[in-house]
Amino acid sequence: MTDCMEFFSVDACVPHLQATTRDAVLEELVSVAVKGGVLPKARKEQALEGLLAREERGSTGLGRGIAIPHAKIEGLRRHGGVIARSPDGIDFRAIDGEPVYAMVMLISPDSRAEEHLEMLRFISTLARDPDFTSFIRQSTTAADIFEVLKERAS
Repeated sequence: MTDCMEFFSVDACVPHLQATTRDAVLEELVSVAVKGGVLPKARKEQALEGLLAREERGSTGLGRGIAIPHAKIEGLRRHGGVIARSPDGIDFRAIDGEPVYAMVMLISPDSRAEEHLEMLRFISTLARDPDFTSFIRQSTTAADIFEVLKERAS
């Protein structure tokens, strides 16, 4: 079993997203992934295109204030994740029609589909825990967000 925590870091946690629209949020998350070292700069545009294409097939807004934007990227060598919060909420076209306050972006190599699904299961399990989203929404620093992920994942 993959240790999904190895694909996240405190450098890839965003306590206050600047973007206010879904597409701008995805762009910001990808930029954070590059800056945080979880996505090679050379794959930035490819990752953004993959995330946008995935959203066009159907929103990754699960409801209850959380979204899990994700994409499989050709040529990527390792998985990566970014966790972010939007204090004001984002219209992510979530299935319940409510704003999204917590986002967990996952990017994976297209050659490792089973691990990608394992990561999605890991985050989906956390997303079903109402405390997870609540604690992310209350977090004010990247360290706080990362600690919530670590605590809820154990």
